[in-house]
Amino acid sequence: MEEIFSRPIYAGRITIPEWDLHLIPAKHEALVSFETWQAVQRRRQGTAVAPVRKDINEDFPLRGFVTCGHCNQPMTACWSKGRSAYYPYYLCDTRGCVAHRKSVRRETIEGDFEKLLAELTPSEELFVLAFEMFRDLWNARTNAAQSDTSALKRDLAQIEKKVAQFLDRIVETDNRSVIAAYEARIRDLETEKALVAEKIGRSGKPVAMFDETYRTAFSFLANPCNLWASDRLEDKRAVLRLVFAERLPYVRGEGYRTAKTSLPFRALGDFRMGKYEMVRVVGLEPTLCHQKRILSPLMLE
Repeated sequence: MEEIFSRPIYAGRITIPEWDLHLIPAKHEALVSFETWQAVQRRRQGTAVAPVRKDINEDFPLRGFVTCGHCNQPMTACWSKGRSAYYPYYLCDTRGCVAHRKSVRRETIEGDFEKLLAELTPSEELFVLAFEMFRDLWNARTNAAQSDTSALKRDLAQIEKKVAQFLDRIVETDNRSVIAAYEARIRDLETEKALVAEKIGRSGKPVAMFDETYRTAFSFLANPCNLWASDRLEDKRAVLRLVFAERLPYVRGEGYRTAKTSLPFRALGDFRMGKYEMVRVVGLEPTLCHQKRILSPLMLE
């Protein structure tokens, strides 16, 4: 298995050391991009990532994400045995905390969370506004990507020039150690050349149209409650990561304290409160509804 992950042939490249072939473009279609393959090699050579905790389960999707509002430590959860049945609770298990072992019913803490999530759902008008902003940003970056292609081609020419220089040096020397050093440098340059060539192939060519690319993202922004209603734990955990920038502090008997949302929801909230002035995009045509398109200061950073 380890050998399979190291083979560049899956990235459309051929390496045969005994023939002095290093990352030569192959004729077959690559299964993964060369950039992805390079990322895999870096991951294989780096530090292992710790596995996901097994004690976060479908019974308590907020476990580990909601913190105690007193000590700011993640709350745990458990099933507590009553007289005739088991009941689900969240609680703080931090010794010394004023809320230590004081439980909160699951339906209470998760019900408050659903209300909080509903408050973050943007109005239809605000949602349409955000959609137009992202479309303008998409167009601007598409135009910028086309100019980046020229810069990448210049980089590629410089790499090829360096390779030619090292080849000339190899011809001019008989020192084996020096030749080996030059050959190692050429291999590094060939790797860099392959990455740049792949970027040139992708530059200025979006893999999909705007509507197709952002359909899922905007569907989520329009109503994050829909994804939270999923039966899959992965979907619920995705909501937590996508909506909130930090863990949620909760105070028993009071509810959630001010939540720090992720950038998209924070920007939508600021627009709703009128904290940003809109900046007109120069040179862009009006939308179909004859309104001027706008970009927020968020997108001008």
